[in-house]
Amino acid sequence: SIFTGFFVSQQMSRYSKIREIISNFDGKMSSTYRTSGNINLEIQKEIGEVVSAHYKALMKTKEWDYHFTHTSTTISSIHDILEKHFASSHLEALKTHAVGRIINNLSDCEVARKNMVMLYQERIPKFQWFIITFFILVLIATVSAIPSEGLIFESILKSAFGVSILSIAGILHRLDNVHLFEDFIGENSARDVLSLIESKN
Repeated sequence: SIFTGFFVSQQMSRYSKIREIISNFDGKMSSTYRTSGNINLEIQKEIGEVVSAHYKALMKTKEWDYHFTHTSTTISSIHDILEKHFASSHLEALKTHAVGRIINNLSDCEVARKNMVMLYQERIPKFQWFIITFFILVLIATVSAIPSEGLIFESILKSAFGVSILSIAGILHRLDNVHLFEDFIGENSARDVLSLIESKN
């Protein structure tokens, strides 16, 4: 149990870091969309379409880690929009500042995405899963070997122990896959960004 507890603690720390980075990434995307409105409505609409497509993919698949496991063109597409509109033009001070902020946001998003991918890949190795599974089986077999025939209280304790061990293993597995409480760090955050864009249209 101490061994399993160590991995649960380790994966919870990893999970918290990913949640923090995702919040930062989504905040930068929201800021990018809002700031583009200081340039002109056409560019804001184009950037809004790119950002919407990014988050609608999450909503459709119900996989908040979709852009870790699939190729994402969100950041490069926004860069292409800026390049298309401003490659050779002179901008007013406000527009120059807005474009600068968007580029800084995209740079921060790129760093955040790299960090998310790195943390996502820090999963429990198969060999350690083998050790965890072995210990779980040993514990369950040991408890099952304790005589409890005709003893109701002891039978309940044995069942509760087995269920608790399997529950901890299930929680650890979901933490390893970064799917525990996924609605709180994925769908809700994506819905917030989408609602911002839809409210402007």
